[in-house]
Amino acid sequence: MKETKIDWCDCTLNSVIGCKNGCEYCYARKINDRFHFVDNWNEPKFFEERLQQLKSKKPKSIFMNSMSDLMHWKDEWFEKTFNAILENKQHKYIFLTKSLSLHIPEKPNNVFLGCTIDTQARADKCWISIYDFLSIEPILEPIKLNPKKLYIITENGIENTCCKQIIIGAETGNRKDKVVPKKEWIDSIVKQCDEVNIKVFMKSSLKDIMGKDFRQDKLIWEV
Repeated sequence: MKETKIDWCDCTLNSVIGCKNGCEYCYARKINDRFHFVDNWNEPKFFEERLQQLKSKKPKSIFMNSMSDLMHWKDEWFEKTFNAILENKQHKYIFLTKSLSLHIPEKPNNVFLGCTIDTQARADKCWISIYDFLSIEPILEPIKLNPKKLYIITENGIENTCCKQIIIGAETGNRKDKVVPKKEWIDSIVKQCDEVNIKVFMKSSLKDIMGKDFRQDKLIWEV
């Protein structure tokens, strides 16, 4: 496990490295280009031995796939990783994917699954309600969330189906066509979340943009 500067977790552990998504702003691919963990970034590779590090007794919030996407994991990788998680219940485990409808059956209570979106088109296609949280990073344009995918309306009012938190972050690095988000984009998402009681966590990359409106609600895996 490695300590990380990511605001919403204590450390990262990557039992799988590599991704087929081909995102032009991918920080993980740049890290691999520098350190050469895998020869071919587009062919994810499993490092089972890394799972032994989960035996650390001190409870931590661990981002389990900062260098891969769950949608490209093989069934064997899922099985061995989740077996290790079940053997080490002292930690909180966070996973992210760009799959718009990925579902993990019998997910342990200390596992939190999030979906990453960056544009309106991806938001429109994402089944947000099946995820514990949504990561809008990097935010590349204004995004209006479909309320029908965030909650259902019962006789007693609004009921959140699953998604309890939204994390928002700006693109980092020095990419030539890097997108700098506007404050009104973030304000709009915050308003949408407040209307249905969804927590908002802004990454540090938004501090200068948001000023006094910078906000980090308590993370759902810290409750």
